[in-house]
Amino acid sequence: MVAIKTQFDGEKIVLPDDLRGLPPQEVIVIYETDESALEAQAWLAAQEASFAKVWDNDEDAVYDQL
Repeated sequence: MVAIKTQFDGEKIVLPDDLRGLPPQEVIVIYETDESALEAQAWLAAQEASFAKVWDNDEDAVYDQL
């Protein structure tokens, strides 16, 4: 199994030139939508907020000056 980053031109998946001519076979396609990118950004923001709550405390503030 090989992961290939490529483009979809609106009608077909366009393989890089060095992969053209491969024998026909089944493939798995993951289509990243703007919605999935927004969802990923939301998860990242939630994780950052949680990390900030744990990290920003008086007991660990002494390490900020090292």
